[in-house]
Amino acid sequence: MYRYILVDNNSGYIFGDSADLNGKHYVGTPEEYAAALDRSVGEVGRTYTLINHNPRSAERGYHVYRADVGDSEAVPVIHDGQDRDTIDAVRRDCEYVGFIRIRGRRTKHD
Repeated sequence: MYRYILVDNNSGYIFGDSADLNGKHYVGTPEEYAAALDRSVGEVGRTYTLINHNPRSAERGYHVYRADVGDSEAVPVIHDGQDRDTIDAVRRDCEYVGFIRIRGRRTKHD
């Protein structure tokens, strides 16, 4: 079972950890997890496409990291997505998977 952590491209903050989506571990692809995370906060009408590299742009989306590196968890379950040390640990200790482009409805969060 994979564990994904999503980092918002605009803010740089961690928006989600698939180890805890509404109290449960979410099982699915990174794109499915991003959609489920957004639905959990009322965001609908979007499409999600995973590209396997960092686009190094300001486009809307999430950077995806895997926290289940080897046989252990690289970082504990994320509770504070704005904590700089936690964000740094994810970027340093987790495996970069790629970038999820978000297309569709714009909201106040974009």
